[in-house]
Amino acid sequence: MNIVVQRTITISMITLLFWMVAPIVSSAQSSIIRGRVRAVDGTPISLAKISGQSARNGRTITDETDGSGRFAFIGLSSGPWLFTVEKFGYEPSQGVVYIRRTARTDMSFVLEINPFSPPVPETGVLAGLRAGEIQEDLMSAHALFDDGNFDDAIDLYKELLNRLPLLTSLHIQIGHAYLGKRDYRRALAAYRAVPPDAAAAEEAALAIQALQSIPTPGP
Repeated sequence: MNIVVQRTITISMITLLFWMVAPIVSSAQSSIIRGRVRAVDGTPISLAKISGQSARNGRTITDETDGSGRFAFIGLSSGPWLFTVEKFGYEPSQGVVYIRRTARTDMSFVLEINPFSPPVPETGVLAGLRAGEIQEDLMSAHALFDDGNFDDAIDLYKELLNRLPLLTSLHIQIGHAYLGKRDYRRALAAYRAVPPDAAAAEEAALAIQALQSIPTPGP
């Protein structure tokens, strides 16, 4: 038996249906269930939490998907089971399946991305970091800069740079903050910290040129 679960109805409706079906339960039998969790584009989702609850006796089970988005449970009693799949960055999904005696049951969950809290990137500059948190910190640093609070802005930019060493454009923001403090020496050092092959290299070169044109730079 193959069951494809998509978030086309609300979780509350699924849960209600689960408990309505619960009374029609057969005697306990051992069974097996296996499944797979994927994103809308078909990409497997690893480390998603799978929770199951039996309507017959309230037994709960948990597991996590592997690198291929797969999971499996062995020795489940027959009857209705409610399964919930959760992972940060995705909308949770639920599905109800009636497990029959010793038969094998297959399930497939498709998770939609949560637009307000997207998944943590696994590759690229933001790998392993929550983009929402990074964006919030950047906005906070920019706000400090705009308010003339250059010291706190520099501290926050440097903290972000420690977390995102490949985001070399932050050196330019740090340089601008030092320039606001009229600390020309540190501003120049910050601009020069941008690698020559970085996307921000041209902007850094222009900032260096402008800074060197100042007649009497400070210490």
